Amino acid sequence: MTSKHKLNNQGFSIIEILIVLITVGLLVGIVVYTYAGIRARSRDNARIADITTELQTNIEAFYSQNMYYPSLKDINNPTWRNTNLPKLPASAIKDPSWTPSNKACTVNSQPILIKKAQPGCYGYAPTNNGSSCEAADTTCNQYTLTASLEQGGLYIKTQLD
Repeated sequence: MTSKHKLNNQGFSIIEILIVLITVGLLVGIVVYTYAGIRARSRDNARIADITTELQTNIEAFYSQNMYYPSLKDINNPTWRNTNLPKLPASAIKDPSWTPSNKACTVNSQPILIKKAQPGCYGYAPTNNGSSCEAADTTCNQYTLTASLEQGGLYIKTQLD
């Protein structure tokens, strides 16, 4: 009787192993989900900083010197941007999730701004009292900067009044 009792107490039952595996799986799932949320918030914070700190600051500095905002065509031209917005780093127009395969906001493998943000692309829409100012690019007196946030929604900044 004693030897049979010792034999049954060695090791774990299949139920005990399954409970441990399920518990570990749930914990891993929670950690992965939380980590993904933290990374998405971090990218959203970078988007807001790019729009507010880099893009808006440089565009407003240009306006204070020239009394008009740059057109979309001008701001997407690297030569024009280097001459007229020298303090604007090229990385500021690149969404944190941008990739060269994102054709909506890529020209010659470089990021560009588009009229309205979409995932992976920042938006810049200069206007003249609500109308397009691309044809007469020195008449732009308003703009809207946008970023598509991973946590939901659109981050929008307009010209300073």
